[in-house]
Amino acid sequence: MGGRRWVRWAGLAAGVAIIAALAWTVVDAWDVVTSFDWQVSAGWLALAVALALGSLLLSALAYEAILGGLHHPTPPVVATVSAWARSLLGRYVPGNVLMVVGRAVMAEAHGVPKRITVAATTYEQVIALVAASLLAVVALLEVGSGSSVGPAAWLVLAVPLAALLLHPRVFGPASAWALGRVHRPPLGALLPFGRVILMVGWYLVTAAMLGLSVWAFMRGVGGPEIGDPVGVASGFLLAFVVSMLVFIVPSGLGVRDAMLALVLSWQVPAGVAVALSVGSRLFLIAVELVFVALAAGAGRRRGQA
Repeated sequence: MGGRRWVRWAGLAAGVAIIAALAWTVVDAWDVVTSFDWQVSAGWLALAVALALGSLLLSALAYEAILGGLHHPTPPVVATVSAWARSLLGRYVPGNVLMVVGRAVMAEAHGVPKRITVAATTYEQVIALVAASLLAVVALLEVGSGSSVGPAAWLVLAVPLAALLLHPRVFGPASAWALGRVHRPPLGALLPFGRVILMVGWYLVTAAMLGLSVWAFMRGVGGPEIGDPVGVASGFLLAFVVSMLVFIVPSGLGVRDAMLALVLSWQVPAGVAVALSVGSRLFLIAVELVFVALAAGAGRRRGQA
């Protein structure tokens, strides 16, 4: 217990240090930031919102498809999407434990055992990470060829191999062992590996949409100087995957922003890159909260019908 607490506090301290460094970069280069030719465009920002909302909806439907492959009958689609959206609020608590617990409680109300929800979430997280890493390789090869991005970034090249962990011959015995440790029966069903690969393709689309939404947001405030859509989108996904790999920092606190700023600094001054990176995080949080409100509202109306 003491060791875990030490790791948690060390991770929090590391995250705060990274955020402080980012803030200092902006302050130190404030003249550059304020003199930058910011070009706000309502059209690009609207496109960014549409892409981000579309990515969230496709992600929710992907989770529903995974859950449907593990349990029958499945809850109504609207109920699953609503529960998935509301559980996103748990991501703001370090460790994502609250997110999983929230999903499990809401799904159990529709007859889905907690162990099924945990398995579906495991499939979801690994598949999403694999898909994002495949697209992130573009930015890794571009940035890594001319600068030191750290060993965690190069681990992205190995992430796609994690899909093998979801093969029934691996995931079946592993999940049965884990459930046995807590005196729970094994899963009644596993996703065929062919379906896992199909879901990787699905998540490639959602990841691409999310990355492009970040690019559209930056294009909508920074103009064409911020870079091409492929470079920015893949750079965002690289930052996302690296933040997931750095386990010591709760929820990748500050890591994603720093890595994305590094990618953007190839196109714009460092202070501007940090401002765009942090701004994109705030943008995605705002869109996510809107999606949660819309999905939760749809779920309540469905429940009253």
